[in-house]
Amino acid sequence: MTAAVPPVTAWYNVLADRDVHLPPPRPPRRATGGAPRAIRPNIPKALVRQAMPLQAEVPIPEELREAYREWRPTPLRRATRLEAALGTTARIYLKDETGNVAGSHKYLTALAQAYYYRAAGVRTLITSTAAGQWGTAISAAARRFGLGCVIYMVPGSYDRKPGRRLVMEMLGAEVIRADPGALREAMNQAVSRAAEMSDARWILGGSESFAILHSTVIGQEAKEQLRAVGEVGPPVLIGYLGGGKNVGGLGLPFLAGGGTPVIRSVESAAFPVLTRGTFAYDDTDDTGLTPRAAMYTLGRGFTGSAIQAEGIRYRAAPTLFSALRERGLVQPVAYPEEPVFDSARLLLRTEGILVSAEAAYAVHDACEQARDPGNRDRPIVACVSDHGYYDADAYQAYLSGRLAGRVPSDEELAATAPDSVDLVGALATS
Repeated sequence: MTAAVPPVTAWYNVLADRDVHLPPPRPPRRATGGAPRAIRPNIPKALVRQAMPLQAEVPIPEELREAYREWRPTPLRRATRLEAALGTTARIYLKDETGNVAGSHKYLTALAQAYYYRAAGVRTLITSTAAGQWGTAISAAARRFGLGCVIYMVPGSYDRKPGRRLVMEMLGAEVIRADPGALREAMNQAVSRAAEMSDARWILGGSESFAILHSTVIGQEAKEQLRAVGEVGPPVLIGYLGGGKNVGGLGLPFLAGGGTPVIRSVESAAFPVLTRGTFAYDDTDDTGLTPRAAMYTLGRGFTGSAIQAEGIRYRAAPTLFSALRERGLVQPVAYPEEPVFDSARLLLRTEGILVSAEAAYAVHDACEQARDPGNRDRPIVACVSDHGYYDADAYQAYLSGRLAGRVPSDEELAATAPDSVDLVGALATS
């Protein structure tokens, strides 16, 4: 374990520091399915400003710093036994984000968003969750700041992960089994529910630019921890994509001041949004009620196959990470399920760490990078973003040969690709 470092006092804003400009949202496609009206997310102004290129360092309010100090800084662990098993001279470090009530990195932004929504007079937070980490984080944050909480949970996770559901309910959240399908169906219901309540807000939260900004505490700590053990060269920084918080939280602070790290965003080959998607305007949900965003997407009609990592089972990438990919500041990579779980098992056997089905993708890429001769004697940092103690169903599917993820064909992706009128041109920079 590396030495402790001073608490982080400001979030890092890559938009301001690296002059990244995001395409503006477009109006909702239309209201569908009998929905009453288009929904404006009505995000607190403080969060809106944090998603703009105004200042490179955004001060963290003292009340949030106090909350963060309860479990931060988190450890950066050297995985020497994993290195030995791989036969590598690269140095593998694991940034362990599991040591809080949510067991996940997502608690960083959940606390920040609950803080700002409370200040804006909101009384209830409504959101959706896939594997349950985000739902647990927002349930805990809502409880801390005295807010109500409603969670629409993907049915596969609701049924297979009763432990996570129970924790959310113990924290006071109302947890609802979403309609059959994946995350997008749960999002649709959360959006519609928020439209019916005047004192509630739907928070997409997990993939917004400000959510990634809140997560940059991770990388700022890691920079200091690496420096404390004598690592001065540019590292390889790895996290799974999902909403972008763990890979962005770890990697983006290393870009500060013109840094040149390798930031690798790992996704499922069954949902290859950054590796095979199209940069276009797409709905952020399927109701047509919310503004459309510019992002790498597989198209509204893409459903994909069932995979164990529900948190990365989505058709589109966050707007910020889509822009970063266009700028060449991140390297996307995709893997099928089986080798990912092979690496997760190797990590458990060598280091005694059981990661979530989502974090297993980062672990696998760390192993692949360590095997690459080009990374000889180089530091490699993977974000252990979530623990796997509620993922017994995923590991059972792996051990029993029941992994069902399937790589889509080019023809399948072409069938759901966005229309040409929705394509986004080259990003403007000034």
